[in-house]
Amino acid sequence: MDKVLLGKKIKQARTKKGLTQAQLAEIVSLHEKHISRIESGKYLPTLENIIKIFKALEINLCACNEDVEIPNNENIIKTEFLKFINNSSDNELEFYLGLLRQAQKGLIKFRSVLKN
Repeated sequence: MDKVLLGKKIKQARTKKGLTQAQLAEIVSLHEKHISRIESGKYLPTLENIIKIFKALEINLCACNEDVEIPNNENIIKTEFLKFINNSSDNELEFYLGLLRQAQKGLIKFRSVLKN
């Protein structure tokens, strides 16, 4: 995902809603400087924070993905993943995020076992 383009989209949506960076930061429980770094394209937020920001600003995840250059071999997977996220309820997203975190921990343990 292009962090500069993402930052521009977030800033555009934030100003359209009439929010300051401080107000958005408070809504999504991030520091104002963090929002500034995201909007300036200096930092790519985690998926969890992207979801929080997009929900707060009412940005459609699928529509955002259409404007972001993704390598062709990953385009289908990322598009489907974003559609899946966009069509899930908050409770479902929390559940899926928990599953992904557990899967990631399991993968890390598996890799460490393979190294030994």
